[in-house]
Order: sequence, then structure tokens, then C-alpha cells
Amino acid sequence: MFSHPVLNRSVVAKFNMREDEARRGLPRRLGATKLMLPLQHSRGTLMTKSLIIEPQAIETVLQAELDYRAYDLAHDVTMLQRLAWLPSLDPYVLGEMGRHFQLPFGDCYLQVPRSEQEATAARVLAEVAPRLQWQLGLSDSPRAMPKRATVQLLAQSAGPAATEAIALRFGLNGERLSLVLLAWKALVFYRSRLSAMDGLVCRVADEIAGAAPRQPALPDELALIDLARGRVLRALTQARREARELSDALAETLAALETQRSLERLSQFLHLAPACMSALGERVRRLDEVCGGWTTQAGSGLGLMSPDSVRMVLAGLERQLATDLSLRPFTLPKPGTEPPRRATPRAPPRADVRPGLRG
Repeated sequence: MFSHPVLNRSVVAKFNMREDEARRGLPRRLGATKLMLPLQHSRGTLMTKSLIIEPQAIETVLQAELDYRAYDLAHDVTMLQRLAWLPSLDPYVLGEMGRHFQLPFGDCYLQVPRSEQEATAARVLAEVAPRLQWQLGLSDSPRAMPKRATVQLLAQSAGPAATEAIALRFGLNGERLSLVLLAWKALVFYRSRLSAMDGLVCRVADEIAGAAPRQPALPDELALIDLARGRVLRALTQARREARELSDALAETLAALETQRSLERLSQFLHLAPACMSALGERVRRLDEVCGGWTTQAGSGLGLMSPDSVRMVLAGLERQLATDLSLRPFTLPKPGTEPPRRATPRAPPRADVRPGLRG
């Protein structure tokens, strides 16, 4: 994936920044990107150095940490900037990023079943291709089979001249068109992931709501567990609600684009697509993290024996959900309306938390 061999042995991860990880000039945020470099062995233990990727300063950081005299610094900087831009590192999204920006890397980073790859590609083609076809004059029917030019454009193999010509129709340049098409593909993927995982999120919420130590606990210990449980369920409920609302708004917008053929309105949606992708991807990743964290830490039941164990499991979920950080409020405007210049803050969640996430 990278030019430098040390980077190819490193770990790249998305995480929710804690207070002790933020530095001056680096505000805390969700979905930050961390690079863990394996630097040396000491008495049989691998020593690593953790770096938070700041897209504007990554070149200086790499030059300070690694010897780049024999390697391609520009390639590695571009790759890390693209990875930092993505809201998650799901194999499908990662593979499409490489395809769109001509950043090839080994299939070992994209280990997903072929059936899943084909199903995702089919969903993307069914949603994106028809709307591009009739806007580009390639088809009279939005449900017609995709034309070769549209398929090439989606795969970013249409050639620079054709890509630039099409981009101009939407008020974009070639690179921006590639970015918004990647964002649109990722939106299809995240909406599908959200739909598939919704039942799991509800089940995990029910299990968290009913989790209790299997050994005797003092009243004060139970009170601390209830407080932590409430914080986790509030954050989980908020992320799920916002993800579903945004997914529903996207579905409504795309349905309106299909019935109201307007190049201006489609262009407006394309300009919004990267921001929509970031907003929905952050929420889906957040839900995925807490479901995976709960299954890993408490799925076997062994982590719920003592009061201390229950508190530790809930504290781990709090770190994954970053309950003291808020996702950026995001509202998707309807086609034909002006997007809001600044998102209005949401009202704080209600203090009462009921078990489960039904409805």
C-alpha cells in the first residue's frame, strides 16, 4: 500500500480522540486517523510510535520519523491523506478509493467474499448509473441498462478528456468528479450496512440495558454501573437515530432526483455527496464499533461476572462511542433547496433512557 517498508508494517486505524490524545492546534474529533509505526525491538518486545494523521502536516511528520531517500514520499503522503479523508476503512470503500485515485495496492487489504463484492457493485450500479445516464444523454429511461460510457465513468476508466467534459456539466473538475462519485458509492454501501446491522444494534442495546454483574454488588457499585450504562445507551441511541434519519433523507432525495430530472438538482446533490458520506459513515462506523466491542468483551458472558468487570466493559464502550463528543449535526436539504450554511446544534438528549432501541 505504501512505498516505505516501515509503513507497510504499520497499523492504520480510525479512532475517537480522547482528551490526552489532543494537542494544541489539534481539536478533538470523531473518526480521527492513527498511524502506529513499528520502530524497533527491545528485549523481544516490538516498540511502536503512534502518530495522529493531520492531512496538512503528514509530510513533515513522515520525514522526521523515517528515512525517505530511497522511497516515494509523495505517494505515501497522498495515500495517508486519502485514508484520513475516509470516514471508515471498510474494504469496499478502501478498494474504491484506490481505484478512483489510481492508488493501487495489494488485495490482501481487501479480503471480503467475492459474493459480497459483486452484490455491493450491483447495488451501486443500480442506483448511480441510471441517474447519470439520463443526465448525460445516454438513455431515455432511468431504468435502462447502463451504457458503456457510464460504467467506465463509475470505474474511473473513461479517460481524462471524457471525464473532464462530463465534470464540466456538473460544475466540477475531473478530480472533484472522481471524489463525488466515490462518495456516492460509499453512501450506497453505508446505507446497505446500516440496514443490515440495525437488528444487531437493537439486540446489543437490549443486552446492554439488561447487563448486570453475576456476583453480589454493593448499591454504590450498581449505581455507577447504571450511570455508565445510561451514557452508552444515550450515545448508541443518538448515533442510530441520526444514521437512520440521514439514510431516509438520502433515499427521499434520490427518489426526487429520479422523478424530477434536473441537471442543477443532481449537481447540487453531487456537491453535497462527500459531506453526506462523512456524516453517515461516521455514524455507521460508531454503531459497528460498539456492536463489535460488546460482542468481543461481553458476548461470552465471562466479562460480566464481577461489578468491576461490568464497569470495565461499559468503560470500553464509552471510549468507542466517545460519549463526551458529539457527532457533527448534519441535515440533508431537499432537491431544489439551498443547503444550510451552518448546521444548527441539536437539543441535548433527554436524561431518561429506556432499554432497547425499538421503533
